[in-house]
Amino acid sequence: MKRVVAAVLCALVALTIALYLLVVRPLLRPSDVTAVAEGALVSEDLLLLGSINVKQAAFLEKWLLGAPQVTAVRGEPALPVADRTLFDHLRAAGVDARHDLDHALYALYPTSAEAARHAVILVGRFNPAAINTYLTRELKATPRTGAGPTSFEVARTDPATCQPGATWVVTATAEWIVLADPSSHPALLARFARPPVENSEKLGWWRELARSDLASVGIPGLDRLEAGTAQPFMKSSAKALAAQTDSFGRVYLGLGVKTVPPQGVLRIVADARDAGRATRQIKAWEQAASESRARWQEAMPSVATLYDSLKIHIEGARSTIEFKVDRALAANSQRVINELLAAALGGLGVRVSGPAAAPAAERIDTEPVVFVPTVAPASLPGYDPRAQFAEEVDQIQGPFGLRPSEIRLSAEPGVGLELVVEGFAAEIPNVGASDDRVRLSIDSVKSTGGQELLRPEACGRERNPQPAAFKTWGSHRLKASKTLRLIDGADPHALQSVSGQVQLRLPTRTEVASLSHPAAGAVAERHGAVFTVTKVAGGSVSYQIEGARDRVLFLRALNAKGQPLASPSSFSSSFMFGDGASGQKNYAGTIDRLEVVFAAEEQTLQFPFTLTDFSLAGKPGMVALDRTPPFRPYGVRAMLAEGKRLAIPAKPEAALAAAALEPFELSLDRAQPFYVLKLDFTVRSPDLPDFQKMFSLGQLRLTRIQLKDGTVLEPPPAAAAPPAGIRPVWDTAVRFTSSPKDGVLSTSLSLYVDTKA
Repeated sequence: MKRVVAAVLCALVALTIALYLLVVRPLLRPSDVTAVAEGALVSEDLLLLGSINVKQAAFLEKWLLGAPQVTAVRGEPALPVADRTLFDHLRAAGVDARHDLDHALYALYPTSAEAARHAVILVGRFNPAAINTYLTRELKATPRTGAGPTSFEVARTDPATCQPGATWVVTATAEWIVLADPSSHPALLARFARPPVENSEKLGWWRELARSDLASVGIPGLDRLEAGTAQPFMKSSAKALAAQTDSFGRVYLGLGVKTVPPQGVLRIVADARDAGRATRQIKAWEQAASESRARWQEAMPSVATLYDSLKIHIEGARSTIEFKVDRALAANSQRVINELLAAALGGLGVRVSGPAAAPAAERIDTEPVVFVPTVAPASLPGYDPRAQFAEEVDQIQGPFGLRPSEIRLSAEPGVGLELVVEGFAAEIPNVGASDDRVRLSIDSVKSTGGQELLRPEACGRERNPQPAAFKTWGSHRLKASKTLRLIDGADPHALQSVSGQVQLRLPTRTEVASLSHPAAGAVAERHGAVFTVTKVAGGSVSYQIEGARDRVLFLRALNAKGQPLASPSSFSSSFMFGDGASGQKNYAGTIDRLEVVFAAEEQTLQFPFTLTDFSLAGKPGMVALDRTPPFRPYGVRAMLAEGKRLAIPAKPEAALAAAALEPFELSLDRAQPFYVLKLDFTVRSPDLPDFQKMFSLGQLRLTRIQLKDGTVLEPPPAAAAPPAGIRPVWDTAVRFTSSPKDGVLSTSLSLYVDTKA
């Protein structure tokens, strides 16, 4: 029987591999239109060619994350035009990136009059009429005259700086979309319409490498790369890269992904211009990696195991550097993190252990998030500033308390005064830890003369019109902070009022779906949202959410007694192309039942407010006086005499070695390997005048170390590059920052020495 089961399993595995190799993989290969697009992008002045196999990415998303087969209807409003990414623009134009897009190509050319020259070609199935309508209606594009398909010029504004951004010319057909700068677009469109004779040298090299990878970047000549940018920093970086790799001609970077077993390979392929010099350079890099691995093997062996994922191959004039991302790398990385935490927290008595397969010891959630079947907006309790941990506020509106917290000068160039408004709330039923259900927005800031002081901002990451989300902080309480930038010349003494509102999307009715003894494949579906369990291992639950994600409010796990388990950690992320999310939540204990809380009905509530008190007096608190004695000038002779009079008592802790350096005492407390050799010292001194909290009291400098084997170490030259992960430190400032104890000032200092230097 066992042999039969084993044979069936082997047959299934072989069938799966055959289906992938013979059916799935050919379907994921680039189309003929993609080949034509590559030929159109490759010109004599091409600097960089990039490619993403979107069809393969969508397949991998489905295979690894379980993306929805059918794109869900999005319930949330569309983003403002200025904040939309390329995928957001495509979605708004009726393009489903997961199903309609096959391939994305990018090309970079030399700049023209300090303006960037680049192009993007998207290959797939499109509706040109819908795209053209979106360009003219939403992006205010202007049509360009010419033969062939209609092209539109789109002038963009940088959403972060409000400065004019790049101008693109867009042409859409049923099979492809071309986006290019105005100077490159005509020639690119002509090559696309009438494909030239293929450049077999450039395209052959590119296709040989790129066809097997998910994402690819090809650079035909590193020495010309700096011509593709006008930014000084990017130019200097490209020039430095070309100088360090002048023995190489073409360079390729590719990311390949395998499904069974899950594995990613990041590779760099370099074709030599001078084979001899390139081989010597690769050998030097290989030797440096080997030496670095040996150092880590002595200092921290777990870091050395990471080098096992790095492989270097040389075949003739071609050199390949591969970095493999798989389960072994993940396990080694976890081991490194655990050892780093153990090294950092070991002195505090904290033990760090690796992840266990069995559930953690059971821990009950003593403060579970509150969800009730129904709640009426009128029944929400008002904000209580006398409650425990509650903040004092200037105005109360329903469950929220508001106040102006500070007025300050902005650190941003060209911006004057900033006003910060804060909002607070206790836990609100059925809201939980959602960041998008409660928002604080400001509509107006008025002066005593009636002038509007709020600076107009149409763009920027935290622009004035953008609401601030309330976030949880301590005991499920909510807090939001909104920074407002005022117009130039605003007088802080003339502030009269700040008006705004808090918007609450309150789930007025909830439903709970219960999944007993959950396993992979268990589904809870309510009100357009689909919650699916993808994996249960120990106390860990992996899941995905499709459809109306906003309807899923919370996930909790219960033990056999029906008690909620505490969750020490969790994470979630959207699918690669949106329209769904996957995540994982870890619980302390054995999971008997899962409960998924859905919002069945919700109501949007507005709580307007106007703040008028800008005294910012705050509560009178305890006064902490600075007890540092006043500065008293005196000479070295007086200092030594005073030091002899104030003798230092013996140090209570044992030390490896000590030396009397009147009036100081220096002790070596510990020497331990921490990537490099870490030496811990203590400097003690009598409580002499001016020693407390002095910025430049002195310097502890290490000049020579002699090891037991007779090796002598001395400080490296200032310009020498550190060979290890931590920069050696041979000297440090001596400062007594704490108050004296028993008439003695004390400070702990550490120096780091590379014993392999």
